[in-house]
Amino acid sequence: MVTNSLETEINKCAKCGKCRSICPVFIETGNESMVARGRISLAEALRNNEIFYTDLLRDYLLSCKKCLRCSSICPSGVDYDLIIQTMLDDLSNHLGIWLVPRMIFRLFLTRRWLFNILLKTTYTFQKLTPLKRHGTMRHLPFMFLDGRWVPPLAKETVLKKYRNTKKINAPKMKVGFFSGCLINYVYTDIADAVIEVLNHLGVEVIVPPKQLCCGIPARSLGDVKTALKLAETNVKVFEDAKVDFIVNACATCGRTLKRDYRQILGARSLKFTQKIYDVSEFIEKHFKYETKPLNTKITYHDPCHLHWGQNISKQPRDILKRSSTFQEMETPERCCGGGGVFNLLHYDLSMKIGEYKAKAIEKSGAEVVATGCPGCILQIEDLLATKDSTVRCKHTIQVLRDALITTNKY
Repeated sequence: MVTNSLETEINKCAKCGKCRSICPVFIETGNESMVARGRISLAEALRNNEIFYTDLLRDYLLSCKKCLRCSSICPSGVDYDLIIQTMLDDLSNHLGIWLVPRMIFRLFLTRRWLFNILLKTTYTFQKLTPLKRHGTMRHLPFMFLDGRWVPPLAKETVLKKYRNTKKINAPKMKVGFFSGCLINYVYTDIADAVIEVLNHLGVEVIVPPKQLCCGIPARSLGDVKTALKLAETNVKVFEDAKVDFIVNACATCGRTLKRDYRQILGARSLKFTQKIYDVSEFIEKHFKYETKPLNTKITYHDPCHLHWGQNISKQPRDILKRSSTFQEMETPERCCGGGGVFNLLHYDLSMKIGEYKAKAIEKSGAEVVATGCPGCILQIEDLLATKDSTVRCKHTIQVLRDALITTNKY
């Protein structure tokens, strides 16, 4: 397991424990094995052959949300993400990957047509499930996993809807849009907003139909083989599209494309990763625009993978301040408790972590909470639904679209 770079990062850790003060999992559990310092100690024990790969160790590793907050506060500059990812990769080599995730990753994620069939079937069954909570939350497809709630799947995917590029007269530039899975299959209006705003600003948007999942679910469980295949496909698809830049509206996808692809593919990904922008980052860097602010009080939640993972927090706030009556909530950078695979495996803990966020949103007095990640939207909608809250959750780009182009009121 131990490479020179990993050895260097392990040795950097001074065991000061600062990570304990901000780790969302440790704050709720108090378990030393569920914080960066503790997991680094486990990495040391593995290096010294004092412990071995077991299911218990896997549980400790997968209890990490990979929110990256610990790295932002670490006085020694430990690249904790490198340590935890290397351990997950090595663990999968020793214990294998659970059967169901392995089937989903290798059979469905790498074959878009097959994944579409799976989701289309789910959509059909989901229509039969009654709405029992405030809003649009439904049981399927996770009704067999502790009754967790998810929003309804879209009738038409983003990749199908935008398979033909809308042409713009004398475009200022051409960009590719990386949709990601949640936007493609659930929150399709986010893609609508991205394309409408960019078209309005004179940008031609290409949505390559052969793009696949960014690979973060597979990478989170140490499935290096699938993550590599997905990365190679996506890089080729966007290289073939010959675009000036590549924008995305998912904090997790954006971080994966920017950082993880460099780790997975090395130097061959450099031209691709240099083109990646979060949509708020892209708009604020390249355009000046006028809005008609909505008469709506809006607050903002910082996605971990946008704030800590990409150092993007000012740009979405600048957009919202121009587009609405902006109201900052308490500690907006605090994790909402989501986290993809973490949410699936530790749902109760995920909701417990998110309790603070739900209270902060309500306390802000906002009518809408905006954010820059569909995964956070999924989690926040679930949190608010449990409280029968009337606060709605929107993506930052949806707010900008409505202030820039339409007269929609929330």
